[in-house]
Amino acid sequence: MMRKSVYRKVIFIMLCVALLLLIAIAWKVQVFQILMAVPFFPVIKSVLNNSWFCSICCSIIAVYLIYKWQVWYSKRKLKADFRCNEVIEGVYDGIEEFVKFYQEIPKKEQSDGCKTDEDYHLLRKKNAQVLVDFYSKYKGEVFVANLAMAYDGNDLLLDSIQSCFFINLNFELLSIVNHVKNRLPNLRKKYPEIEEIFTRYEKNQNEEDLIKLGNILPTYFMDLKFMAVYWKALFDYLGYDPTFIKLFVDTYNSKYPIEQDMKLPVEVRNTQAKEVEKLVRKAMRANQWKNFWMK
Repeated sequence: MMRKSVYRKVIFIMLCVALLLLIAIAWKVQVFQILMAVPFFPVIKSVLNNSWFCSICCSIIAVYLIYKWQVWYSKRKLKADFRCNEVIEGVYDGIEEFVKFYQEIPKKEQSDGCKTDEDYHLLRKKNAQVLVDFYSKYKGEVFVANLAMAYDGNDLLLDSIQSCFFINLNFELLSIVNHVKNRLPNLRKKYPEIEEIFTRYEKNQNEEDLIKLGNILPTYFMDLKFMAVYWKALFDYLGYDPTFIKLFVDTYNSKYPIEQDMKLPVEVRNTQAKEVEKLVRKAMRANQWKNFWMK
């Protein structure tokens, strides 16, 4: 491993030196001057001298640059907001909890071999029992995942995104946000219903409640899966790094306890957030540089 790490460093340094030498040689033999003398450049110059072309082209470029700047600036400001980071950290925790049990979610056994209504009823009961046993085993993880991904406070982040971005002009972001908002009511309504039926079933062992759970749980787990995918897609679009978020929140809470932070004006909290952001980014850059040479 050590030899491989040294080999990578040597190759990197050699490539940098080779690039510098090639640029120096090209400059020495006047490659850049030759390129400037090629007729291609006068043609470009004549096109650019066309006022109509220039006005149209400049308008398109200006709109594009403004749009790109607006998207970049909105992402930057969202990442700098402490409350938005809190929401994202919570959702990431929910996604991590979901990943713990996702692979073990049981699949329904197909009813192809059922010949009578009695066979079909027994199969439904069997499938329902498997799902209920699974839910009972991972009840705590499901609660955390649902709470984190469907918490009412998550609306703060969605509202902030819609306020910062021209959402009607950003169709990629609009699609992702709509996916998230479409699944939120399902998780918020279904989980309390599942808990109520499950509690009743545990108490009475009623077959009707068992069948109900067998019907509800598969669609609920599907909604939970898609919600995790959509939240992750939203964070990827915004360029959020979960490592940065966790370090930011942990560092901020260690420097400024929440009971004191809540009493401070917004301007002071924003200043503190900027200070913590600089510390975290500095620590991450130092760690990345260290890991680069250690690999």
